[in-house]
Amino acid sequence: MSELIKISSNLVAGIGSLHKIAQYLDDLKYPRSILILTGENTYKIAGKIVYDNLNSNGYDVNIKILDMKGYLSQVKQLALDLRNFSKSVLVAVGGGSIADIAKYVSNEINSLLVIIPTTLSSDAFSTSYSIFWNNNEKQAIKTKSPNLIVGDYDILKNQPKRFLGAGIGDMLSKLTAIPDWRLAFWFAEEQYNDFAAKIAMAETKLLIRRIDDIAKANYIGIKTLFHAEVLDGYLMEISGTTRVAAGAEHLISFVLENMSDNGLHGEYCGIGTILISYLQRGYNYSKKITKLLEKVNAPTTANQLDLTKSQLIKALTTAHKMRNWYTILGNGLSENSAERLLRYTHII
Repeated sequence: MSELIKISSNLVAGIGSLHKIAQYLDDLKYPRSILILTGENTYKIAGKIVYDNLNSNGYDVNIKILDMKGYLSQVKQLALDLRNFSKSVLVAVGGGSIADIAKYVSNEINSLLVIIPTTLSSDAFSTSYSIFWNNNEKQAIKTKSPNLIVGDYDILKNQPKRFLGAGIGDMLSKLTAIPDWRLAFWFAEEQYNDFAAKIAMAETKLLIRRIDDIAKANYIGIKTLFHAEVLDGYLMEISGTTRVAAGAEHLISFVLENMSDNGLHGEYCGIGTILISYLQRGYNYSKKITKLLEKVNAPTTANQLDLTKSQLIKALTTAHKMRNWYTILGNGLSENSAERLLRYTHII
């Protein structure tokens, strides 16, 4: 059996990369028509640099400032509104929400896509999936991988430290996602890719070794986290599933994101990883993950995210319904078991 694997074929990363964006597009012989998708703040952070560089090098540049909450209905309408830009290059400048919107629009209008992340709070900029609100819950939709990813370490180095903590929360999810994936292989006959799983674990071990650099936001730390998040996109395409990077901890995150907007996706994933690691390997292992998250000032308790005990109990008792995945949660924990787990891990 063979299948076509579509992954981002081009990657540029380094110090001051955005000041050479026109050169990269010239080298790739991309069309001269550009549509920049960005937000009001991210335009000031990086979008203006991109616009000025492309405009001064003879590109026909249009800008669309996005101000939407990521509802699927809004994004569908945006794709319709931008269908005349199918011959242009879509350049997304921003965080995960901007990237998700751009991947959907580019997929719908069949355009080339360049993504320039301004934060590393999740791996959204590199994957071929987009997350949107639909019918009062978050839904994952298969979209497309970017044709080019551009990482500027100067921009990423200056992101708020909270985003780096969230990024580590998202990346450490593999510590529980991979064991869950193996359970699904053995007990639910789900597809499993051993090569992708081993690469994912090796990547996570490197992140742990360099977590002090990531906490300091020095160039070594930024480079490591950036490349790890890029690699996630490749691993999902190689394995044909998001399960290489997401398990029960993500299911918990999905429930919490539906109930509260106090935290970032990666922050909720971090909480979920603490909880699921306890079920998988016990207190000592769970405590190690807590300490890793504390090194990057990521939240490790309910109070830090203004979550109530009842919200967390609901997450643990209903998370298994969020996806048709086999995980260690099985058919869900009882309320009593959920509360015990929250206390044993010192989340509450």
